[in-house]
Amino acid sequence: MKTFFLPIYFEIQSTLKTLREVFVYHSFELASKIYVKFKTGPSWQVNTQQLLSYPTESLGYHLGCFLLQHKFEPQPRCEDHDVFHVLTDYKIDTAQEIAMQYWLWGNGKRSPFVLLAMLVGVIFYIDQYILFIEAFSSGYNSTGIHHLDFKQHLYSPISIFKSTLITSNI
Repeated sequence: MKTFFLPIYFEIQSTLKTLREVFVYHSFELASKIYVKFKTGPSWQVNTQQLLSYPTESLGYHLGCFLLQHKFEPQPRCEDHDVFHVLTDYKIDTAQEIAMQYWLWGNGKRSPFVLLAMLVGVIFYIDQYILFIEAFSSGYNSTGIHHLDFKQHLYSPISIFKSTLITSNI
């Protein structure tokens, strides 16, 4: 009898996880459109191809590679979001995006969007709590980078950021 219900159970779990992903994805899409409207500061006025022309050891080049790999272009006024992916190595799936927000909160970034993402994680991603706790702890124990103007550092070697995230201030 158990073997009869086990596949049904796994199918239900799979369907629920898919529905969760779709719901959260569309919610984040809407929230990010609202976030961009309230985000201040100028756009970097740079595209992926321009970033790929930076020196290969630079932050700009690595950002370009990340964008190319995922078929993205920099989102105006939110370009630093992808820099955080490059520096922290968090992926772009939903749980990893939320984990990166926990990292940023631990690193000192305070914004309603970060808080909203963390709340979504608590509600919809119970199975990822350990990832989120580890992300927060890692951000807390890393050098504060959330406040940097990364546009000014696009030519800087990425190794400066990678090697100093935990050991000293940039």
